[in-house]
Order: sequence, then structure tokens, then C-alpha cells
Amino acid sequence: MTEDHSYWYLASYPKSGNTWCRVFITELMRLAGDNPGEELNLNQDIETGAIASSRLWLDDQLGINSCDLSFSELDPLRGRAGNSAWLFAEGERFHKVHDAFQSPDSRGRPVVSTTGCSGIVYILRHPEDVAVSLSHFFSWPLDRCVDSLLDPNAALVPGERFGGHQVRQYMGRWDQHARSWADQTQLPVFIMRYEDMLAKGSETFTELATFLGLPTDSKLINQALENTSIDRLKKLEDDVDGFAEKPSGCERFFRSGRTGEGAEQLSIEQRKRLAKGLSEVMKRFQYEGPELD
Repeated sequence: MTEDHSYWYLASYPKSGNTWCRVFITELMRLAGDNPGEELNLNQDIETGAIASSRLWLDDQLGINSCDLSFSELDPLRGRAGNSAWLFAEGERFHKVHDAFQSPDSRGRPVVSTTGCSGIVYILRHPEDVAVSLSHFFSWPLDRCVDSLLDPNAALVPGERFGGHQVRQYMGRWDQHARSWADQTQLPVFIMRYEDMLAKGSETFTELATFLGLPTDSKLINQALENTSIDRLKKLEDDVDGFAEKPSGCERFFRSGRTGEGAEQLSIEQRKRLAKGLSEVMKRFQYEGPELD
């Protein structure tokens, strides 16, 4: 097991499998514990640590009111959060991140603290499937989702300047985002494709558990996978009458979980735009697109 006060980042472009990864980790630790107890409650049990863009957490760590700062003023400071005291309670050491590792405003610094960090799990998914999932999640037209994946200024922004429970999360283009985490050299990184999480679950999640220093017993891994299948997660979401991380207007958080929806639902023009703009990183991570003219 990891030491009490070590921490990790679970980084990904939105809608790439980050939450599934967090739920699996929580379930594996529950099954390996002294008292496994009742089944997971999605809204109570997967608080694996504050998301790196949490305004409340950043304000507490930096000793400021971040609403007084513009996003460009805040980004260079964010990496200092947690430098002095990452004293998380048991089980709170896996921190979700949707930001790119650096932003155009962070002055070459990471937007997350690296002090005392044990490493990064970077989860990525075929950009065509990300586009479809974003469309359902944000109720956006598919064209807007394709545009966002290709936008060097793409960000999750709660307001024009500030507001909301989270600060701006700069992502950039899908390929920029992937490179920012995969190619940084400050922390160890384990790259995990969503497609392998589905197709080679036992092998992929055993590698994940090994990287994180979690139990790797095959029975525990397979039981945790069974308990966190997409069908099981849909039931757990229904049991709590809606997952707390689901935005308003979104029918459900855990929807399909399939691969290949992008090829089915995007137009050939939309697919070619993604393939042309993201081809280098798509090929690097073995993602295929349509033939380009």
C-alpha cells in the first residue's frame, strides 16, 4: 500500500474514464480493507481527494481569496498549493485533474504541486469517442465538441473572470493536453488508454495497481472490476438518485461506456477534421481515424 501521506494525480481530458478509474481504486481499497462493509455509495465513497481545480481547497492552501485574482494571475500560483502540508486522511490521495500540466499563463510552471507527489496516472481515450461523450455530458452539438478538441484555448471556465466552485481548467487541444502530461519529466507517469481498460481490464488495472502500490491480487482486481462495470455503475447511480458530479441537463453520468461511438455518430467531415488536426498524437497512442485525402 502507499504511505499515509503520499499522493497521486489522476489526470485526463474530460470524459476519458477518470471517474471510472477513481471508482475502481476506491473499490479495490475497500475490498482489500479489514472491513469491506456495504457496496459503494457513489456520492459518499469516492472522495479520493480534492480535484486540483477546487477553489475552496486552493484558497485554503494558498491563503488567498482566488476570486480576487484573474485566471491568468492565479495560474502561476496554483503549483504552490499543498507544498507545505499534504496531510490527507486515509484514502484521500488520488487527485483528479482535467487541467493540462501547464497553462499559457503559468509561466512555464505546472498548475499542480509536484512536491511530495508520487506520480501521475494519465488516462486517455480516442478523441472521436470523447467528442460524443462531451456532447451528451454538456448537451453540446457534436460540431462544438469537435471544435473544442481542436481549440488551443479550450478550457473549462466557470465564468468570464471567476466564480463557481472550481477555477479555470485550461486544457488546450486534445493532443496538447496529452503531450503536456505524457512528456513532462518532473514526475513518474503511467499512461492508461480507456480502450485497454475495457478490452484488457484485468491486465490494465493490475498494471495500474502496481504503479500505485495498491494490492495486485488477481481475485481482488477482478472482483473490483466486476463491481465497477458500466452496468453496475448505472445501478449505483440510480441508487443514489443521481451522481453528484453530473451537471444539470445531463440525463445520466454513466451512460454507454462503449468504444467506437465516434466512428458511428460523427460525420466523415468531422472525423477527418480530428484526424488531420490530431494525427501525430493519435498515431503515437495507436488511435485510428479515417483515411485523409
